[in-house]
Amino acid sequence: MADYVNPITDFGFKRIFGDKEVMTAFINDLFGSDGSISIVEYLQQEELPESAPFRNVIYDIHCKAASGEEFIVEMQNKRQTNFRDRILYYLSRARTYQKLKGDKKWNFELWPVIGIFFANFTLNPDKPKAIHIVKHIEEDDGTVFTDKERYYVIELPEYQKKSESDCKTKTDYWMYNLSKMETMNSAEAIPFVDKQPAFRKMFTIAEVANMSEAELAAYNISQEDQWTANAVIDYAEKQGEERG
Repeated sequence: MADYVNPITDFGFKRIFGDKEVMTAFINDLFGSDGSISIVEYLQQEELPESAPFRNVIYDIHCKAASGEEFIVEMQNKRQTNFRDRILYYLSRARTYQKLKGDKKWNFELWPVIGIFFANFTLNPDKPKAIHIVKHIEEDDGTVFTDKERYYVIELPEYQKKSESDCKTKTDYWMYNLSKMETMNSAEAIPFVDKQPAFRKMFTIAEVANMSEAELAAYNISQEDQWTANAVIDYAEKQGEERG
């Protein structure tokens, strides 16, 4: 058993980013803000459809800041068809429910919905990129058309290649620790804790020895589900290659 949870499992991801202090510190460092963003509540993970023909949506993490922004934070382990479309769909569904039902005076004002998507693959294998930051901008001059929606896609494989000396930014520090966490030793010093004190809290939360028996059982199930899903997908890919 490793000393720390695997953060790309469903259990590990939600355990780490389900903590307000860790989530707040991560978002402020990712956005390069001065610490002004403060997570005040976690919202329901499931968005139910307004009528029967439509599907419900279940987010990994859905939270809201004191300033009104909503954050959808997702882990995607395997490349899938229309991943970019899925991002738009998730953010659109979150905005849909901002309208106050029955409020006839609603004037379409929305608060920002920001997506953060961890991808355990590269969006374009021929052109890997550590982080994609996508905004609505004017085509001719690049000015922001609206700040009510933007999203970040973080390619984990690019961070898994980095050494400590390669890390130059606050986002690098976070992604280095997350991508290497499962192989770290709890007896060793936490990397970059002098740069971000919240790392101490994050690793405490992630330490397997701090789990209850029920939490450990849930984590083991999450790991097994991850292994099974990976095995099924790997087999399908191999079969496709052989047939090709």
